Amino acid sequence: MKDVRALAAKAIARVISQGESFSAEIDALSKSNQNAADKKPSDNIENKDRAFYRELCFGTLRHFHRLDAQLKPLLKKPFSKKDADIHALLLIGLYQLLYLRTPDHAAISASVDAAKKLKKQWASGLVNAVLRNFLRQQAEPSKVTALSQAADLSHPKWLFNKIQKDWPDNWQPLIDYNNAAPPMSLRVNLNKNSRADFQQQLADAGIETILDPHSDSGLRLNQAVAVSELPDFDQGAVSVQDPGAQLAATLLNADGSMRVLDACAAPGGKTVHILESAPKCELTAIDSSSERLLRVKENLARYGFSANCIAADAGATDLWWDEQMFDRILLDAPCSGTGIISHHPDIKLLRRSGDLAQFAEQQKTLLTQLWPLLKDGGQLLYCTCSIMPEENAAVIDWFLNQTPNASAEIIDAQWGVISGSGRQLLPNKGKNGGFFYARLSKSATL
Repeated sequence: MKDVRALAAKAIARVISQGESFSAEIDALSKSNQNAADKKPSDNIENKDRAFYRELCFGTLRHFHRLDAQLKPLLKKPFSKKDADIHALLLIGLYQLLYLRTPDHAAISASVDAAKKLKKQWASGLVNAVLRNFLRQQAEPSKVTALSQAADLSHPKWLFNKIQKDWPDNWQPLIDYNNAAPPMSLRVNLNKNSRADFQQQLADAGIETILDPHSDSGLRLNQAVAVSELPDFDQGAVSVQDPGAQLAATLLNADGSMRVLDACAAPGGKTVHILESAPKCELTAIDSSSERLLRVKENLARYGFSANCIAADAGATDLWWDEQMFDRILLDAPCSGTGIISHHPDIKLLRRSGDLAQFAEQQKTLLTQLWPLLKDGGQLLYCTCSIMPEENAAVIDWFLNQTPNASAEIIDAQWGVISGSGRQLLPNKGKNGGFFYARLSKSATL
């Protein structure tokens, strides 16, 4: 099956019906040697069709809640789980009709053909009728079902209300960020090039960029390109990384004499950046997923760096720690990911309000278990890609109250806003994702 729309429908159906993260599908786009049992729809996509496939998947997921709210009145009954692919196909059809320049007749005809490719001949008539009915209703505004504000802005109600409550002065820009495609941002390896020199190399290659204000090594592309087009990418001259994530290595402030722990290290962007900043430091990188740890190793190899990579739960220190204390610890904690929805639009489908409390408990546990591994006088940098105070300021306040020898250092910066004992960089459409940072120092044990 080579039909791009049918394959996109299968990928989106995994998210809708199985709650599967779309990140696994994106990983599959760059792999060609998977086992048959692990195959993802994108494994069957030819290179020439991958941009369109990504557009259909990302766009439909990004606008899922608006599209689904518009689709429901057109259906007599919801789809069963086994027909989630047809549900997804109709959403893709609506996405093309509303957001792409695909001619109406072509979008409908291609969607009908895709239903047949999915081996669901019975659905071809349904797909044709629903999409044509949608167009007829759009031509008569009085027949269009009014949407809630949350649905109209493509968000689940709980998340929309939460963002409004937590960020009353910033909620509209945050919603706009979540509904937009992210820019392609780079981190230049300053051990190989100055930022200005690499920017000129990009310009010579016809790739226009602007300097990112958050990082002395950051560049933002005016238009995304394949990494194969970036000069010396395979030799570690540059990485693709959100500007907000680039702040971590600078805030960690490690040097070559230090023993450093990168907890929850995958996919390894921050790991590599630490070694760029302090190439001679002794770095241990841990991740609970052995598969994701392979990404860390691949990134390290591309840069010619080495680290002690361990597949383990960072909090289960008795299983991996060698009882040698660390000067610096980066805890890039598991979180809701609500600061990087632009990069991962499936978060709007997968997260539930109850997840925040569960993440907060996990974050508290990791802080508590890793703190004893830090030397007196050492520093732990806590980081999330979340905008939720429950996962950020509240977790750090709790930990400081529980830990007499921990104190928060002020992060004096031009970016972000003060949030409790840390600093919150809010997502900014076309510029950066949202990240929270808190830097904790350990005083001598009394």
